[in-house]
Amino acid sequence: VEDGDRLLQGGRAEEPYEPAAAAATAPESGQADPVKITSPSAVLMEPLSGRVIYQKNAHERRNPASVTKIMTLIIAFDALREGKVSLKDPVTISEEAKRQPGTTIFADVGETFSLEELLLSVAVGSANDAAVAVAEHVAGSVEAFVALMNAKAKELGMNDTHFVNPTGLSAEGHYSTAYDIALMSRYAVLHYPELVKLTAIYGAELNVPWRKNGPKFQLWNNNKLLTWYPGADGLKTGWTQAAGYCLAATAVQNGTRMIAVVMGAESAKQRNIEVARLLDYGFANYTSVEIAPPGKKFGPVRVARGSVAAIEPVPRDAFGVSVPKGSQDRVKWEVRLPKQVAAPIA
Repeated sequence: VEDGDRLLQGGRAEEPYEPAAAAATAPESGQADPVKITSPSAVLMEPLSGRVIYQKNAHERRNPASVTKIMTLIIAFDALREGKVSLKDPVTISEEAKRQPGTTIFADVGETFSLEELLLSVAVGSANDAAVAVAEHVAGSVEAFVALMNAKAKELGMNDTHFVNPTGLSAEGHYSTAYDIALMSRYAVLHYPELVKLTAIYGAELNVPWRKNGPKFQLWNNNKLLTWYPGADGLKTGWTQAAGYCLAATAVQNGTRMIAVVMGAESAKQRNIEVARLLDYGFANYTSVEIAPPGKKFGPVRVARGSVAAIEPVPRDAFGVSVPKGSQDRVKWEVRLPKQVAAPIA
């Protein structure tokens, strides 16, 4: 089964861990690895620059389990931004959605939920039936949605990733890497803060038809770092028998954000402690320096033979640099733009 099934039924599968138990181990003299990571694959990335601060078997292909659902959410949020769907859209549960195993909201064929409710169920409860329903609504079919997932992965440079479904349930040919998951998480952080905010919800209530006259259905988030790690604010857990315990987590402290990914841990406790170790190491040793915040305009740049005289270029992404802590005041930069460009401008 997929992670979270026990949580969806109202219980909590594990107890929160104390921050002290997950403190980073300071590197010893001559020690090659600055962070003690026993999980088979891990990455620590500073998302503003995309700098990889720590990696262990970062490009090893592994089953990502429900961490897959970060991409499921990205594709849905792309469709929302493009106006193809709305959060208030009614979505009817299909036979394919109903028959999904593992974590579900126990939706029945013909029942209707809003797209917003289903996205909440995916982000917080890791519900597989909700993920399939979202895929069918956004793209018309699971197959078409998966094609969008793989196209997005290619666009993001996720060269060792291939998706077969929107749930993360184990399937032949469904794989990713710690590095690719960090890239995917970075895209979510930079482009869809509202997506990350959704994954930061620890508990939520859902109206379900089969509990019309009873208490609302409880969704619980399996990302326990949200309850105790300073600044933790989202992304996704995953577990299957084949994948082991996986986690892509993000946190921000003193204006610096980090993304940590662990794949194949032996237990939920191990993945949480090791992700916390990675984050601790990043925050203790590095600082982000933002060069261009979102929407910052540069220029103007003249346009030859254009319908407008000049343009003000805007960076595609917010960007900056990651530097050793204490050296941020020494960072200097300059913007170099051409004086003139020729029309047409894409």
